[in-house]
Amino acid sequence: MTHHASDTRRPYADPNIDPRGNLQGPVARVAVATADSRSAAHRLFGALGLALFLSLALALGVAALAHADVPDAGFCVADTNLVASPDGGFAYTVLLRDNANAPIMNGTVMLDFTNAPGIVLCSEQDTDHDGRLFGTTNASGSVTFYVKAGGTSTGRVRIGTAIDLITLASARTTDLDGDLDVDAADQSAVNALVGTAGPDGDLDKNGTVNSLDSAIEAGHVGGSCTFTEAHSATWGSLKALYR
Repeated sequence: MTHHASDTRRPYADPNIDPRGNLQGPVARVAVATADSRSAAHRLFGALGLALFLSLALALGVAALAHADVPDAGFCVADTNLVASPDGGFAYTVLLRDNANAPIMNGTVMLDFTNAPGIVLCSEQDTDHDGRLFGTTNASGSVTFYVKAGGTSTGRVRIGTAIDLITLASARTTDLDGDLDVDAADQSAVNALVGTAGPDGDLDKNGTVNSLDSAIEAGHVGGSCTFTEAHSATWGSLKALYR
């Protein structure tokens, strides 16, 4: 009978795998590092995506809020003809609206007379003598001015905010000689303009100086900067009157 010696050699063992089949050694460390890197990369991309989304949303929100308070001249309302008198007997109303035609509350409206030389504002309104009047809009986006002024000018009054132009207005007053009172000399001056196209003397703003304008002028004779006609006013216009 033939006997064979038993094979005592151990089966091949992978040094990178432990008896339970798990990676071990340098390979295991590389695998763990690779998995950690992938996980960190996923977290980083997720955080960057969220940050980008939030930044974009915030920017759009801020832009929308800011734009909501910006007047749009296409929707704002202001007359291109402005009548003034030393007694403040004529109303001039401005409506501030945004690009959605919504009223702008607490907006500041400016009447800038600096490009209308010859129009003299009463000092009780223009206390700093800079040729500008300011008013604050109410909940309806409206502010009414009762401009106390005299004189004549071929220039235009800038109507708008400190930044935005709404319109340019032609100004005329009951005080044609610019001495800040309305007297017989001013009445005679208006009467002499009957039949002309104005703007001087055209107090009803219809494009023609006629007997109606003479009658309006007569109603203001005796008026001055120290005399103020009784009229209703918004808080915004009061701030303009007594700033």
